[in-house]
This record gives sequence, C-alpha cells and structure tokens, in this order.
Amino acid sequence: MKRAGVVLPLSLLLLLWLPLCFQICLGGDTLKATQKITDQRSLVSSNATFELGFFSPPGVKSGEKIYLGIWYHGLHPQTVVWVANREDPVADSSGVFRIAEDGNVVVEDASRRHWSSKLQPSSSTNRTLKLLDSGNLVLMDDSETTYPWESFHNPTDTFLPGMKMDATLPLTCWRDSADPAPGNFSFMLTQKEGKQSFRVQNEEQIYWALDELDTEAASQMVFNLLNNDTSATKSYNYSNKTLFVSQPSMYNKSRLLMNSSGEIVFLQWDGKESQWNKEWSRPEDNSNSFPSNGESKFQGCTRKPMRCTNKDVTFLNLTNIKLGDPDQQSYTKTEAECQSTCINMCPDQQCQAYSFNNSIYGDRGSYSCNIWTRNLPSLLENYQRGRDLSILVNTSDIAPTAKSCEPCGTYAIPYPLSTGPNCGNPLYNKFNCTKSTGKVSFMMPGGISYPVTWIDEDTRMFFIQPDYFNSFNSSFNPQNSIDSPFHVIENNEGVVIKINWLPAPEPPCSKLIDCMNWPYSTCRATREGESRCLCDSNYKWNNTIMRCTRLCDSNYIWNDTIMRCTRGNHSTRLKLILLVTLGSLATVACITAFGIVWKKKKARKPDRASTRIQESLHESERHVKGLIGLGSLEEKDIEGIEVPCYTFASILAATDNFSDSNKLGRGGYGPVYKGMFPGGQEIAVKRLSSASTQGLQEFKNEVILIAKLQHRNLVRLRGYCIKGVEKILLYEYMPNKSLDSFIFDRSRTILLDWPMRFEIIVGIARGMLYLHQDSRLRVIHRDLKTSNVLLDEEMNPKISDFGLAKIFGGKETEASTERVMGTFGYMAPEYALDGFFSVKSDVFSFGVVLLEILSGKKNTGFYESKQISSLLGYTWNLWSGNKLLDLMDSCLRETCNQNQFIKCAVIGLLCTQDEPIDRPTMSNILYMLDVETTTMPVPRQPTFFMTKRYSSSASSSTNPEISLHLDTSYQQGR
Repeated sequence: MKRAGVVLPLSLLLLLWLPLCFQICLGGDTLKATQKITDQRSLVSSNATFELGFFSPPGVKSGEKIYLGIWYHGLHPQTVVWVANREDPVADSSGVFRIAEDGNVVVEDASRRHWSSKLQPSSSTNRTLKLLDSGNLVLMDDSETTYPWESFHNPTDTFLPGMKMDATLPLTCWRDSADPAPGNFSFMLTQKEGKQSFRVQNEEQIYWALDELDTEAASQMVFNLLNNDTSATKSYNYSNKTLFVSQPSMYNKSRLLMNSSGEIVFLQWDGKESQWNKEWSRPEDNSNSFPSNGESKFQGCTRKPMRCTNKDVTFLNLTNIKLGDPDQQSYTKTEAECQSTCINMCPDQQCQAYSFNNSIYGDRGSYSCNIWTRNLPSLLENYQRGRDLSILVNTSDIAPTAKSCEPCGTYAIPYPLSTGPNCGNPLYNKFNCTKSTGKVSFMMPGGISYPVTWIDEDTRMFFIQPDYFNSFNSSFNPQNSIDSPFHVIENNEGVVIKINWLPAPEPPCSKLIDCMNWPYSTCRATREGESRCLCDSNYKWNNTIMRCTRLCDSNYIWNDTIMRCTRGNHSTRLKLILLVTLGSLATVACITAFGIVWKKKKARKPDRASTRIQESLHESERHVKGLIGLGSLEEKDIEGIEVPCYTFASILAATDNFSDSNKLGRGGYGPVYKGMFPGGQEIAVKRLSSASTQGLQEFKNEVILIAKLQHRNLVRLRGYCIKGVEKILLYEYMPNKSLDSFIFDRSRTILLDWPMRFEIIVGIARGMLYLHQDSRLRVIHRDLKTSNVLLDEEMNPKISDFGLAKIFGGKETEASTERVMGTFGYMAPEYALDGFFSVKSDVFSFGVVLLEILSGKKNTGFYESKQISSLLGYTWNLWSGNKLLDLMDSCLRETCNQNQFIKCAVIGLLCTQDEPIDRPTMSNILYMLDVETTTMPVPRQPTFFMTKRYSSSASSSTNPEISLHLDTSYQQGR
C-alpha cells in the first residue's frame, strides 16, 4: 500500500509534465528576436494545428532544396499552405529563419539572404514572431497596435479561413508539385463598376472567370470563405496593448488551393479517411475555361467599333454562352420583337446583344428579352446552364465573300481554308464546321478530327487542341501526320499545337465563270496540265493578299494598302538595301566572333565525366567509316549524334536496378527491360551482354547512324548510355509486343483479322521503302523478321533492331562481307551462302515475313510433309496447284478479302525468288499492294528452302563465317 501511494503522485506529476514537454520539444509557437529556426527546430501553433519550419517538397532529394513554410501539423502527406523563399531555395540544411537586426523577417544561410519581408528598417528590439492557430504567421511589435507583417497578407497558393480576399491578394500556383516557385496561374478578385469578379489568369490572359455565384451550397461556402464571413474577432494582450484579430469561428481544416493545372479547388479534411476531399472546383471542365495559351476568340481581342445604326446589320448567333447580367430586361412574346427592340435602340443607345428566353409552365408562358448595351464581359462557351446569345454586328464583318466559306459560330473562315466542297480552296479542305455548336475542327490524315481553338488570318496560323491521351502518346507525332499545305510550327507538349498554312496558289477552275471573283484572271491550263485562274498579262499573282496585282514600272512599287502602283524613291530604296545588307553582315560577324570566344572558353573548363564520354563518342565517329563500311558517305553527314546520352544511374532508377519483374525478354543483343522515367514516360532498355553475338560495332551503328532515321513505321531510338563495360540502348516502348507473339500464338492470332494484317503488311513495306529509298541515308536492314516488327498501342507496325544494318552512300546499292550475320530462314540465298547483300536481300526477308503473316506459320521448323521443309516450298506447291487460298491462316476465313490475299501470296513468292534481279523493289511492292487491279509477273520457283533444311553448322562449313541466332520474343512487349 505504501508503494502504491508513492506511484500515484508520480503518475499525476508525469501527466502534468507531458503537455509542457510537448511544447518544449516542438519549440512553442513564438520566436523572439534573439532566437532562430534551423533545420532541426520548428514552431507549432498553440492548438497544434499548424507547424512552421524548413522542408523539402516531395520528389526532391532531402537536403538539396530547402524551403521555409507552414503546413498542417501531423497530417500525412505533408500539406504546405505557405512558403517564404519559394523562388530561392537554400541549397543545404544550413538555412536560418530569424528576425534580422533591421526588424525584417528573413531566411538566410552563411553566404547570403534568400528571402525577406521587405519592411522599412526599424530600430525596435522588441519584435516577436507568433504562429497563430489560424495558420497566420504574424510579426508583433510593442510599439504598434497592428501587425507590421503577416503571412495572411502575403499568401502563396493557398487561402485559409480567416483571410479576406481583395485585389491585392492573388493566389499564385506552384510551378509543379516539386517546385514552389510561382507558376503560370493566379487566382484573384477584381472590382469593376461596383461589381466583383473572381478570375483565374494564365500569366496576363484570363483563363476562367466567375461573375455570378452558383446556387450550390459548396459555392456559397467558398464565397463566405473568401469574404471572411465566418470570422469572429479575438483580442490578444501583448506588451500592455490589446490587438484585435479577425479569426474564423472554427478551424475545420479547409482551404482553397490554386493548383498548377489552372484549377481553383476548395478542399476539406476527412479525419476518418485521413484524406482531403474536393468539395468544389472551377472550372468544372475545360469547356468553361479559355484555352491555356490565352488566345481565345472571346479574350485578348478588342471588338471592332460599330456605328449606331439599324442599317446593314445582322446578328451572330451563339449557343450555351455564360456572361454577366443584362443591362435591360423587357417582355416580348416573340424573338422577332426582341430582335427589333435591339436594332431600333439607336440613336439613344447602342445595343450590343440580346438573348430571348421563352419558358412554358403548364398552360402559361414566360417570355423575357435580355439586352446588353455595355461592352460585353468575358464570354464562356459550352456552359451547361448558358443562354443563347445574338450579338449585333455589321453585315460586312461576317458575310462570306464569293471565294471564302461562311463563318462557323464565332470563327471567320478566311480564304483559302475550306469547310466544304463549294467554298475556299480544295487543297485546304481539311476543316469541318458543326453548325449546331459553332465549332470548327481540323481533319488529320486517318480521319481523326481535333478542335480548332484559334484562327489568325494575318499570320496564316491556327491552333488545334489534341485530346489528353494523345498528348502523352509517343506515336502521336503531328509533324509526321500533317500534310502540305499545312505545317506544324510549335507543339506545346501536345497541349496546344500551332499550325500554319502555306500561301495559296492561283485558284483552281473548270470554266471561265469560275474566275469572275478573281479580277484580272482567266481560267487557263498550267504547264502541269491543271486549270487555274491565271493572271492576265501585266499582272502577277500576289499570294499575300491573294489576288492578281499589276506589274509596276521600274520607278514604281506596288502598295498593298491602296491597291495600286506608287512612285518609289530609287535612291532611298538603294540606301535602305545597302543599310540592311551592312547591318546583316555586321550582325553575322558579331555572332560568329561570340561563338568562337564562347567555344574556346568552354573548352578551357571541361567537365571530366562529359569529356570522357565525348572523347569516346568522337573517337567512334572518327572511325565510323571503317567500322561500318560507309563507302563514300561524307563526313559531314555523321558529325552529330542526334539522341541524348543518359546517365547509368537514371537507367538503374528507371528499371529498378534491372529487376527481373521489368525484364521483357532476351535477344541477340542481350536482355531487354521495361523502364519508366519520372513523368511516366515508358521506355525499352536493351543492355549489351558480354555473351552477345552483336558487339560494339552494332552499338555504334545504332547510336551514330540509325538515330538519324525518322519514320512512323520505324521504332525510334530515344537515347543511349556508355558506362565502363555497360553499353545500353533506349527505345520507345511498344506495349503490344512483337508481331511474332501474335501470329505464332494460336490464342492471340485470332486478334489479327485480315484488314489489320493487310495494314501491317503495308506498314512494313512503307518502312522498308523509307530505308531503301526515301531516307537521307540508303539503309539495308539485314535482319528483317517477324520478331523485329513491333506493334504500338494501335497495332501499327514498327521495324526495330538496326544493329546489323548497313548504310550506303552515293549511288551504292550492294556490297559483300565475310562476316555474315542474321537469322536463318529470313536470309536471302546470296547473303547466307556468299556474303553478298543488297536492297534485294531485304526484299527476300520481307517476302518471308509476308508469307508468315498470311499463314500464321514459321518458315523454319515447318513440318507440313517429309518432302517439304519450308513455308516457301509449301507456298510454291499451293501456287503450282492453284490452291493458294489453302495457305490462309484458319482464323482469317470470315474476314479475308480473297483477291488481296492471293495478291499478297504472289508478292511473297516474287520476293523470295533465288535471283536478286528477279525480285521486285519495295516501291514496286507498294504499288502492287495499293492498286486494286494490276498485271503481276509470274514468280520463279524458289529452291533455297525447298527440300533441305540448312543448319547453322552446315552453312558455316562451306561459306564465310556465318553467325545465326534466333531471338525470343518479348514476354510483355517492348
């Protein structure tokens, strides 16, 4: 009993001491002028809701970028609501937060000051910092009754209860989740003519605006939060003075966040689920916001002035528009009366627009005519609860001319752009107008349409908005997808794509009357045989103003503004030309001199690691001719390595240290892994194995030369890595694996119907034609096979593995080697037996791949009968017996086009003829595939694979060195 009597007082003492210990450990909520906050100390508000200290954002290595901030104490993950030095982080853990001698609050380290409250210098020695329960960090001074500085008056991206929004308090988003520096979007309050408006701006342009409140409860909560309507006044006694502070009546862990995507979000903490719940956000979807580039048709423009008149006017009709309240409202029974009211307001007032509303309630009707007389505010399209709006305009402003298409919604369609066959120029007929919504779309090759967000006639430029998925799709390459006369000039990460169109040539015509709208022109045939409205004598086509202009005498020049020749000052023109020429020469000389000095300066201070890599690569390029047999290819063609060099550490991180779970398969080069870089970019990583049949020569071949090839049917090389004995290639990731994993797998081959197989055949042919003829380098692949044809997410074929490729310069088309490398079953006879190869060697391999696609059977390991041991022999026998349809993969019976199938089978036999001279070129093959009916040559019987199955040992015993290998296909794709 005595012992229990002792324990009880000790327990009570411990309970009383714990809260004091808690405050001591955390550092309290106050910082005096003689104290400082370091990386090891923080302030915590009295009710332990908020904490102030140094932190590193998620994704940043601890100790590299240090910021001072305020966050919710005890919540996970860490939720930061305020950052001091958001534009200037401390490089290490040596940062200090304190009250400086001049009275300012500062973040500094031993070298310099990173942030300051920027107050006027003060000699006061009694300043104190306090972290309030509201999350407000305040600077208190015994000589003042208000705070000299507080964080609530200097917010970053978060609005907390207790703050009050005004025009001087914008919220600016973080640049991204790992960088608190100011981003592009800001949330702010504006006041105009007694009305307040909340808006989000993308730099200087309006991205989203809210002129009126929604009726939903969450919207009202946000409004109350911004106006501090839930606040109460609390007094603080400090140094014999009373400070009155506006504070929210309850701290329910709610906040308003301006995020880096342009969304303003109201969040509340769910204690049960331990997560932030989104209660409200704006814009609700992209249709309620202006385009992220800020160049919306409703914003950033000034309306053309109108005379107050009711003559020669019309209305531009828009649907589902959100805008502010009307200036006048009256009651009319018909829209025609409302329209007449708007037109006839002159001369008293100028009507800008009207909106007629008729609603039926039972047997009664409600009619209203809303009219706007002031300049229209910001307009938002496709607003779900928007109204139909008719804007008064001059007829001449939107009426189509005889040569241009009529407007589509708010978009004027300038000539030569065309939305149909009867307007604009047929060469530019890639646009579509949806009249019900007033939306314009641009048609890409393949039939995919993307919305047009801006058209600028003066710069011959328009913007399209690709969908979110395609913006992260590595195969979506608008540069490769858009044909002339359109060209991509800027691709902003797939968010907004800027496209310009070439100036239009003379308009096409079929008869004389077609040129009536083109003065001084006549419908005549060009040298190419096309009929166009060609300019008459003494006139020439001006593609800037798109009309025929007069040829001026030597002393005159054409003036586009007044549309006639004006006298030119010859001496002035000569002086101007001379001045421009001399100025250009001086500029070029300065730039050249600067470049030489900069290059020499840079050469004096080389980075050791990069120097070693560059020396290795330069050595590779210096000897690349000898290594891979370039013939007469010029040195200037191989000077640059056109893909980036990645660090070995970044590849280890992307592949999780080459873990087995990321292993996709193994080829002749070595193992292949799936990797993922920060940001979600997937890659295929090929690691050179010490036991590989391919070595340094093939590695250099891909890095230095094949990287120059770009085609939609070739796999793109994304980069490389050299680290000691490690030699690594990085490719775009192909999620659907290789072609052989489909056609030779009976459970998956049914996924490839005939139309899909035919498109794969054509795609491979196009890729090979590019290698042989259309690229800047003539390339022979030497290892084309089904396992080296990969399939992207849309089942488009992409040729891969260029390690054995040979590049020819000039007019070279053939060569020979004593080191024969390839895959048995796909090698042409002249290459496998004699080491002789040419573009026709690839044609042979293509023929084998084609027959394997048709039959679903491998050329090697073919056991149809004892007499026939190859797919080629089997196909020839079916051809001889007029039974080619028996070659068909059984799963193609229902979808197959028999004429196309037989044509492809015959092409396969033509490609696999013994003599190279008998085989067609890839251009001939594509022509035969594209043309419905064509006369085809009769194939000769192939003998190389007819009755005898060759082994690698048999081949190498009687011929130059032959290295044969069979690549296993990927398990998950690459």
